[in-house]
Amino acid sequence: MSIEVPQREDQLLEPVTPRDQPRSWDDVGLAPRVEPAYRRLKPYLPTAGFVLGVYAVARLVAFIGDLFAAHINYGGHVTGPMTAWDANWYLRVAQIFYPAHAAMVNGQLTYGPAGFEPLFPALIRLLMFVSLTPFEAATVISLSAGAVATILVWRLGSVLVDEEVGRIAAVFFVLFPGMGVVWGILYCECLAFALVAASLLLMAHKRWVWSGIIGALATATSPMALPLVLAAVAAAVAALRRREKLTPLATVFLVPLGFVGYVVYLGLRYHDILFWWHQQNKAWGAQVDFGRSLLRLLWNPFSGGYQGRGWMEWIGVVAVAVAIAAIVKARLAWPGSAYCLGVFIVALVSNQLGFKPRFVAWAFPALIALAVVTRRRGWQAVAVLFAGTMPFVLLLYTMNGNYIIQP
Repeated sequence: MSIEVPQREDQLLEPVTPRDQPRSWDDVGLAPRVEPAYRRLKPYLPTAGFVLGVYAVARLVAFIGDLFAAHINYGGHVTGPMTAWDANWYLRVAQIFYPAHAAMVNGQLTYGPAGFEPLFPALIRLLMFVSLTPFEAATVISLSAGAVATILVWRLGSVLVDEEVGRIAAVFFVLFPGMGVVWGILYCECLAFALVAASLLLMAHKRWVWSGIIGALATATSPMALPLVLAAVAAAVAALRRREKLTPLATVFLVPLGFVGYVVYLGLRYHDILFWWHQQNKAWGAQVDFGRSLLRLLWNPFSGGYQGRGWMEWIGVVAVAVAIAAIVKARLAWPGSAYCLGVFIVALVSNQLGFKPRFVAWAFPALIALAVVTRRRGWQAVAVLFAGTMPFVLLLYTMNGNYIIQP
């Protein structure tokens, strides 16, 4: 006579066997796509992890700097330093877009949303649809776009020179003192730098149409991306000399469309085809003076202007001189070097820009040349110098107002 032993409830459940769970990409039908991609990416993962780790530390240091500035100057509210200066305008554009009537004071154009290009605010607006506040959305875009920019600078350096130079250039890019403003304040540069680096990388791969499309997005983010046109012209001239197809001309025509489209839109909206320039001139006092204002600051190093203090501009001049020397010595490929030259020219001829740290950072391909020059000896010292200076640059902008320099 057999006696049935009562089973516990958990014993009545069927044991889960390995066959009941996916064991590989084959089980879900994605192996033909995922596994080849993983094999291609696997050699790059250690370096990607390294440069992104450096980036994460830099963003953490910038956030600590913002917390310190918030404690001193903004009543403990970290949103204060992070939305300082023009960063707050991007958040306003995301919320109200461009108003029906231009900003006026006593019948004259003044500071207004129309002074800021639309792509960065448009992305903020897009993320607001998933219940993020404008500040939260801008922070997410800044963090993610900065990481993408870091990866693209690494790949650009690797394509133009080699993997070692690409890795060093990415470290320089993350730690460059001017990036303290970019990492610590919610400006459009994180997004713009990613787009510029992508456009230059596509030029290096001779993907001219895609390079032009991405470049147009960059110029719809900031007019400081317009030197990409000079890079495309240099590529077209090189193709002409080699008697190749003039497909780089596609990039030449596509890149400025983002900025031109924005200017035309403002002209139609405010019934003045030169509205963008008129507002820049009337509100911000911007004009092309071919470096006269910068020379006055350099001649009087303890004086100040919109570009900042004269002694700060001297530091910028030295940085630009070192960048040009590195570009020449490293023989940086023409699209990259032409783009840097364009950035320096734009910063020089404008009475409002000058060689401020944030504007010098726009010439980030020069850091690839610096990596070439210092790769055998000295790049670690340069990285330490950059890392030690970057937090102080951020604090100058967030804590001293017009006294030192404007971003």
